[in-house]
Amino acid sequence: MRPSLPRTEYRGVFPLALGQLKKFKPELVGVSAGFDAYARDPLAQETLEAEDFYWLGQQVRALNIPTFSVLEGGYSRDLPELIFSYLKGVEGK
Repeated sequence: MRPSLPRTEYRGVFPLALGQLKKFKPELVGVSAGFDAYARDPLAQETLEAEDFYWLGQQVRALNIPTFSVLEGGYSRDLPELIFSYLKGVEGK
């Protein structure tokens, strides 16, 4: 995703990418869970909010494919909240 991509556009592109992933029919999906796409991350120029990370988790869950996630970025003081939002989405809570 390009820097400063509006949240609505991000939400439009991500499902398309997941659709392509499903066509590949993987047995396992690894998610490089980068939270530097957060709007208040001090290093990135992105636009996502905590509720977007919840939505991303829901999208991953909807794949119905075994998945694991690895933390790879995110430098905001809100990082614990963002991770929790994503995990709640993945768990369907």
